[in-house]
Amino acid sequence: MEVSQIVIYVDEGVDSHSFCQIIKGVREELPFLSVRSVKRGFFLSKDWESKTLAVIFPGGRDVPYHHALQGEANQRLKNYVQSGGHYLGICAGGYYGASSILFEEGGPLEIKAQRELSFYPGRAWGPVYGYGQFCYGSLSGARMASVSWAEGVTPVYFNGGCTFEHANKDPSVEILATYEDLPGDLPAIVCCQYGQGQAILSGVHPEYGHKAFDSEEQAPQAICQALQEHQRTRRALWVYLLHRLLRKAPGYE
Repeated sequence: MEVSQIVIYVDEGVDSHSFCQIIKGVREELPFLSVRSVKRGFFLSKDWESKTLAVIFPGGRDVPYHHALQGEANQRLKNYVQSGGHYLGICAGGYYGASSILFEEGGPLEIKAQRELSFYPGRAWGPVYGYGQFCYGSLSGARMASVSWAEGVTPVYFNGGCTFEHANKDPSVEILATYEDLPGDLPAIVCCQYGQGQAILSGVHPEYGHKAFDSEEQAPQAICQALQEHQRTRRALWVYLLHRLLRKAPGYE
């Protein structure tokens, strides 16, 4: 059976804006692959693993992901990656792929919990630009993050994302990008070797392009302007991550 589909999770907790940007971005850059949106039951279905090149978890809320998938579904996901599969987690999907999370410590939105996937063998904590700014369903805490990666520095969209604690101390983890505008070279995007497969976890939103916001949902002008001005380098980062994710997938190249 030909392995040719990319699966994007779109159940409770997923931010519709992030989902739309991901599905648009994947279809633009990988038009030869099938893209499918799925709910929780998909990961309990028969033989989904044999048909799937990669699984993508968008931004949103990590807690509903955990409630929906804990147990057998998460174990199937883990086994899929360990056997050579590929996982991309963005913002909430990045938190969800770590072994533990710490979010908004000490505040009303605090989350301090273990997670089952544990592709990243450590803690994801955030929001990395400071607590008390993020608000669910709002752009009040949104900003552009400046990230440094293999081809230079580019601004990318950020809203409540994380960094990955002690990533430089684990040989199974490769840091793909760091927060350029924060002290300490904090990891923004990591690639985790997990068995025969890999998981790329991102605290930022490289999927958000220059047309991410329209007249119906305006972001702050500075964000819209930066997305427009840095479209080329932002897109280069997005394409790099997709190809890095799939480079060892059977039949991809």
